[in-house]
Amino acid sequence: MMNLVQKLTVTAVAVMPVFLCGCPGASYVDNDPSPKGYIVRMKNDYSDKVMATMFISSVNRDTSFCCASTKNHTIKITNDFYNIKSARYEDIVYILIQSENWHETLLDSLYNYTIEIAPFEEVYAYYKNYSIEELKNIIEHNEFNKLEREK
Repeated sequence: MMNLVQKLTVTAVAVMPVFLCGCPGASYVDNDPSPKGYIVRMKNDYSDKVMATMFISSVNRDTSFCCASTKNHTIKITNDFYNIKSARYEDIVYILIQSENWHETLLDSLYNYTIEIAPFEEVYAYYKNYSIEELKNIIEHNEFNKLEREK
């Protein structure tokens, strides 16, 4: 019996590095399938407003807000095109409150201040790290084929 336990222990110790090499590390981040960001087209400039994430409960249809962003969330690229970095563009809303007037206590009442629930007319996801200048170049040269159209 002891011999079997020793063999299993030796096998587990020998195989462990193989499993650990398969764990997410730096290479996982490089191969991350989610977008690095989005180029969006909007009718209005909301870059100075608070951006938040809105969730609607599928159970009771209650609306809640979280992840209020006040700085560098929506960066103007050119004309009516902006760069946003967010996990899901579909849940983004803009709030009437300007960034400098934001306070965490307002989170519970954001529904009253929501000015745009679906602010994006066009959405393009990108999976490479682009600078604002590179994104501007893509727009100005109409090279949207380098991006993935989401909306």
